[in-house]
Amino acid sequence: MKALLIAINAKYIHSSLACWYLWASCRNYFEDVEVAEFSINDNIDDILGNIYFKKCDVAAFSCYIWNIGHVLKIAANLKKIAPDIKIVLGGPEVSHDPEGVLKDNDCVDYVVSGEGEVRFRQLLQYFENQIKVEDINGITYRENGRIISQESIGLIEELDKIPTPYTEEMLKSVGDKIIYYESSRGCPFSCSYCISSTFKGIRYFSIDRVKRELKTFLDAGIKLVKFVDRTFNCHKKRAMEIFRFVIENSVDTCFHFEAAGDLFDDDMIKLLAKAPEGIIQFEIGVQSTNSQTLQEVNRKTNIKKVFHYTKLLMDLKNIHIHLDLIAGLPYEDYNSFKNSFNEVYNLKPHKLQLGFLKMLKGSGIRKNYEKHNYLYRDYPPYEVLGNNALTFEQLLKLKKIEKMVDRYYNSGRFSKSIHYIIENFFNSPFEFYEELSLFYEKEGLFMRSISSRELYTVLLKFIDSLNININKNLICELLKFDFIVSHKTSNYPEGIEKIQIPKLKERIFEFLKDSGNIKKYLPEYLNEPAKKIIRAVHFESFNFDVLENFELKENPIIILVNYNKRNKVTELFEAKKVSL
Repeated sequence: MKALLIAINAKYIHSSLACWYLWASCRNYFEDVEVAEFSINDNIDDILGNIYFKKCDVAAFSCYIWNIGHVLKIAANLKKIAPDIKIVLGGPEVSHDPEGVLKDNDCVDYVVSGEGEVRFRQLLQYFENQIKVEDINGITYRENGRIISQESIGLIEELDKIPTPYTEEMLKSVGDKIIYYESSRGCPFSCSYCISSTFKGIRYFSIDRVKRELKTFLDAGIKLVKFVDRTFNCHKKRAMEIFRFVIENSVDTCFHFEAAGDLFDDDMIKLLAKAPEGIIQFEIGVQSTNSQTLQEVNRKTNIKKVFHYTKLLMDLKNIHIHLDLIAGLPYEDYNSFKNSFNEVYNLKPHKLQLGFLKMLKGSGIRKNYEKHNYLYRDYPPYEVLGNNALTFEQLLKLKKIEKMVDRYYNSGRFSKSIHYIIENFFNSPFEFYEELSLFYEKEGLFMRSISSRELYTVLLKFIDSLNININKNLICELLKFDFIVSHKTSNYPEGIEKIQIPKLKERIFEFLKDSGNIKKYLPEYLNEPAKKIIRAVHFESFNFDVLENFELKENPIIILVNYNKRNKVTELFEAKKVSL
């Protein structure tokens, strides 16, 4: 019997932790178990053909909100061309209504609910007549035309008994993709919009196992490891030990953690200050700053502590900070969300993600949707269409604002210019992005793709459209600086001009021939010829001192950009003021 574990990931760079867990749990029991990974961007017919030519007896799909549409189409066609294949579905998207999945999809033979490491292995044993189907809990299947669902009883208490998925075979298959890792299962909190609230308590893998597996990633040169623990820092001593291990051992591997902002403390900050630049990322879910909203969704958060420790983390300058907000939560109307946005934006995270509430199967907020008159899409990802506090029209406005935040703020390519514009000409950050989105709509810019270079030109045109007294030359200078520290090119966007300086080329070569200058500004190029160095750097002249201040008086400077030195947190090139 050949079993194929099939993952259809959200992006090519993602990998499937679930399928590799099941593979690891089955490989010592069965000779022919294989993982096949695809992405939702792959052609469905190509995926179908690939699966068909594997000639498997069991096709098991890992199901999530982002791939369930693909899975059901592929499964239906697979059943037509290979009717003897047993089709098995598992994962959060099918675990909460397995009977409905079987009722609506004749192609599906079995649904495995909940944790699958033991249940899927037992199902394969049943297929080989080693055990009875009645002995397997947490599965739903058909028998004599009836749908039978066997209760999902219990969770795996001793997680170390689960075989590690991080084998040589997995690492070779995953290659340069993101590795997903869990050091615990469950969540100590019960937020009603999250399906983690459906499982009580939290279980941990032993710290020794965690360190062994992290060492495997370091030895393999994995670039990015994302912890999927729902609240990584809920256990202080344990979190500190893992942070310390990462800080002491990682060189180039980056570790991404989901953390609660109010569960940091001074001890953690002191330890994290020692982390090498760029090896740690934190994603902190704020979701809302409206206390009534947070209480309604059972989110126990001390917002003052979230803000305090987020500011301390930002001040360290060695850790990438990603903050989340959710639009569509109870009692969060447009003005309330605007306030939440402004408060979180002013923390100046490296990334601010505006998410939109998903009414997930099994979540408390979906079960009680009538309380707040929720309207939502009845197909994945079940995104909210409106509620008592927020209309569909307002959600559409927020979606357009979200696009502006993502293009201009989250890209990190406009930090100087946008900061100056907001501070001097708008009442709040939200107002700026709201006005920018209206400009995009008026000019029809949402209807076409815009390159990263053109974004600068569009921003200039937006500024021109405003009836405000603004120094256009200064704005152009700030945009030029933002451009040169984020793009390795001197092909400037339309509207941004290069200042001509007499004999600039000769002066640059004289600068690069001076060993004192190289030692001070470019020590990695000491003893290298100027002709080689010039290819790795860029000199740009400015009429304003954009590195120091935003005063409107003329203050000509020269900036040296080092294309071989990129900040590992902001991903911007190093820029220094020099004299030629």
